Amino acid sequence: MLKKIILWLGLVALVVTGWLLLPSAFWQYVFFLRIPLLMGVLLIALPFLAKGALKSMLKNLFVLRSAVQIALTILGATVAGIAVTFVVAIILGGAPARFGVPELPGVSSSKVWYYALAIALALPTTLTVFDLSREEMEKGKRWSGLFFGVSSGIIFLFLFKLTRNFLSVDKVPGLNESLVKVVSFFTKHSSAKGYINNSLLIDNHFDALVFFIVLLGIYLITFKVFMPNSLPPKKNQIEAPALLYVMLLISVSALLLGSLTFFFDYSRISVLFFWVALAATIYRLLNVDHYFTLKDDPEQPQEQTDFAALVQKRLDKQEPFAKDTLVVVCASGGGIQAAGWTAQVLTGLQEELGESFTKAIGLISSVSGGSVGAMYYLDRFTDKGFPPTSESEEIFEGATANSLDAVGWGLAYPDLWRVIFLPFLPDILTPKVRDRGIAIEKDWQGHMKTPERPKTLADWRAEVEEGNIPLPVLNATLVENGWRLLVTPAKFPNPEQKKFFDFNSLYPGKDIDVVTGARLSATFPYISPICRADDRVAGKDRKIANYHVADGGYFDNSGFVTALEWLEELLGEKPPQTGEETTPEIKRILILQINPFPVPESKPQEQPKKEKKRGLFMATIGPLLGLFKVREPILTSRNLTEVELLQEWKKGRQNDGKVEIKYFPIFFPSITEEAKLGLKTAEQEVTPELKAKQSFYSAEGEYEPPLSWKLTKREKEEIRKGWNKIVRDKEGTIEKLKNLWLDKWNMK
Repeated sequence: MLKKIILWLGLVALVVTGWLLLPSAFWQYVFFLRIPLLMGVLLIALPFLAKGALKSMLKNLFVLRSAVQIALTILGATVAGIAVTFVVAIILGGAPARFGVPELPGVSSSKVWYYALAIALALPTTLTVFDLSREEMEKGKRWSGLFFGVSSGIIFLFLFKLTRNFLSVDKVPGLNESLVKVVSFFTKHSSAKGYINNSLLIDNHFDALVFFIVLLGIYLITFKVFMPNSLPPKKNQIEAPALLYVMLLISVSALLLGSLTFFFDYSRISVLFFWVALAATIYRLLNVDHYFTLKDDPEQPQEQTDFAALVQKRLDKQEPFAKDTLVVVCASGGGIQAAGWTAQVLTGLQEELGESFTKAIGLISSVSGGSVGAMYYLDRFTDKGFPPTSESEEIFEGATANSLDAVGWGLAYPDLWRVIFLPFLPDILTPKVRDRGIAIEKDWQGHMKTPERPKTLADWRAEVEEGNIPLPVLNATLVENGWRLLVTPAKFPNPEQKKFFDFNSLYPGKDIDVVTGARLSATFPYISPICRADDRVAGKDRKIANYHVADGGYFDNSGFVTALEWLEELLGEKPPQTGEETTPEIKRILILQINPFPVPESKPQEQPKKEKKRGLFMATIGPLLGLFKVREPILTSRNLTEVELLQEWKKGRQNDGKVEIKYFPIFFPSITEEAKLGLKTAEQEVTPELKAKQSFYSAEGEYEPPLSWKLTKREKEEIRKGWNKIVRDKEGTIEKLKNLWLDKWNMK
């Protein structure tokens, strides 16, 4: 306790001493420089956070795939550094005249420090992308990217200098007078001090204006060249990395907000308050929102779907001896890692258990990232009722393809325009890619089997009715009432009683692309925006309740609730059928739960972990972290309990024989206690295999999957290794599943 008191007194003394010793002008300049200081800190902090506290969220942002991407990112970081520097120069040079504060001593008027500061701000990003990109490319390519990036930065500065000289007031007659008139017009109710000196626009402002023109050129070129589309990616196609868009956003924010604060601080007007108030007004008056696109479907089913008939059609693909066995798959959410794990497990099980396993799948209920993996899996099915083994790699690559770059483009362009009071621009300039959600749809579509022709729910319905694919259900959540939204070609019973809508009931006569359905289910927070049906389509039909749709994981991250309700409906007592018998005689049901996370520990650790200094973190973020952490253990426990209840319920209702129900959760493999300890040993004692574990685990052995929609090559390989590990485990889940399927049930 004494030590803490002494430490507290020392901190207080340090703060008071700093306040007394530093002149008041210093603190005034800190206030005036708040925007460039914030942006500068962001430029410096992001790389460190990507390798430390926010590794799971930011690390893959800095892992680039080619020398060109490294060069583009270094150029972007240089531009961002220059943007911050110019705003600093404007404030330091103009604050004495505009705000009446004394000049800050020791500030040089030489422009050399501009470039030195810009390089210093760009350096952390440059070094971090060079270091972390080793996961994707060899050292030679990284050095090439570094060389071209630095060269691009120098060329940019040279172009800026040429443009500055070309547009100088000495060479363009009347330019200065025009600029002075513009400034005088906007400052007629305040003051032109800090902008004009001796009837001339101050050089710092002119430099910033020229820089903005050059930056605008880069911004527009990047907009046009790298706009997402649904074409399949070419082998050597150049894609702008998401980190470049982050640098562009920092550049625009620094210039725009820095200029606004310099202008409005004279009148003591809060730019943040003004911005929020105006944005709220525009959003309200112009009905600004994020949308997904509906299509017309006159053949949409009006009556409840006959699940028994669909299952019978599906099982008709089986050999006669296997028609009494049904498989139900639940694919949990968890971002892109869940998408990859779902695709790997489903294709891997077909290889291990045979085609009879895939043809026995009657339902796939998926959530979030699991929906993306399920989408690519179903996309490769043929009329034989299963995907060719030769296309397993395409399924996995589609599910694990990087979509973060498309998200970055959406943030830097259509979504930014909404924030800066230009909400009409996306409909004018990017009508087919109106936000980052649609951008990610376009990117996903490019990896589908027929990228030129998007599949829709109506296409899936035709395939389901033919028995070619199992019934897919992509689970989402309705924000306004918290109900589930089942994006599925079927129509489910008892929606009000069980608190859900299926797509056909909520949007009668409408259809959507499959990638749109997957996006709604996988509306991963801030990666893809919460959205609603486009008013220009939905608004014409008053029967459509236009809810906002969010990630399915908010309600149930396992997809198990929907699967259980479907099974109850399928297994419930039916009235006698007349004519042709359509009710399948199901004797065995296998329920698979695909979990992209390790199995929760069955008992508390005997040795508590070393205490971390996380008091402030737990006091602020702890409640949210607790909500997130308890979700998976609760779902695991609840799912197991509900399976047991389903088994007991079926026993009580069955008079002529029992339906055997087996439940197998398939978890991503966890590392052993020895591995956890090994991660903390000296570098020379850590084996290469143990190092690879750190793709999804922290140094303390905690599971930390990437939360961005991007996987590195090593992380993709870890998913494959994880599958191979549980397959090789002679006492593990897959071995038990093989014994059940191949030996006990004889489904060879």
